[in-house]
Amino acid sequence: MPTLEVRGLKKSIDGHGVLKDVSFGLQDGELAAILGPSGGGKTTLFRCILGELTPEAGKILIDGQEVGQLPTERRGIGIVYQTFALFPHLSVADNIGYGLRARKVPAGIARSRIAEMVDLVHLEGKENRLPHELSGGERQRVALARALCVGPKILLLDEAFGSLDATMRTQVVQEVRSIIRQQKVTTLFITHDQEEAFMFARRLIVLNDGRIVASGSPESMMKHPDLFIQDFMKMVLFAEATVQMGPDGSPYITLDGGAQIAVHIPGVRGGEKVHVMVKKGAEAERIEVWHGD
Repeated sequence: MPTLEVRGLKKSIDGHGVLKDVSFGLQDGELAAILGPSGGGKTTLFRCILGELTPEAGKILIDGQEVGQLPTERRGIGIVYQTFALFPHLSVADNIGYGLRARKVPAGIARSRIAEMVDLVHLEGKENRLPHELSGGERQRVALARALCVGPKILLLDEAFGSLDATMRTQVVQEVRSIIRQQKVTTLFITHDQEEAFMFARRLIVLNDGRIVASGSPESMMKHPDLFIQDFMKMVLFAEATVQMGPDGSPYITLDGGAQIAVHIPGVRGGEKVHVMVKKGAEAERIEVWHGD
């Protein structure tokens, strides 16, 4: 049984059909991304799952229970927003534990759970800092810890990496992904950014003009794209490569054409599989490499 199931969802806004019979399911622990251009229906889908909008037709089920009549706080959903939405006057620990206090969890249990989350997101020693005293990546991890602290059935990430500087984004995406995989939480990542979707998810669900036009692994989409996917993904090339070790012990991969690219992944070993993405810009190419699993 899927942890999250969306069946035949339809929603119109101001007379315009924004979601048109959208259906999909996520299995327990699955990491998926809803990907598509602006105006394709991603935000409306997110708000329907969250309970902020009511669809005209269709059902949303979490752990087999229809949640259409339940308020957001009773749907078992954790949320990480693009802005992180941290309380500026609260410490790291108090931000992480906010949901526990709202649920009136006993203080001793709450302290133990907060300490567990602080350890999980590697913020030991920073429990008493305020959000403005943290880096962007650290604020991201506080927001993630707050979402996970209440033990959600589903985790929703709404453009969650969009406010990060490009130089730190790859590292933060991989850190967040690793933490979520440790917790085995079914996760849906809403994004318009192909790079982020490819790095985060092992399943992409492409939404365009209110309909799902493709669903599958990044590899399958790049091998067998339809015309829309070809146009939407034209700036991205995706592949898998095997790490090799140079004479000095430095890891690298070899791209088609013979170019050798250094691999900056801590602890990577020769023979390991990695994912490679080449972003083709107007003036240059940018290459991202991360663990394949």
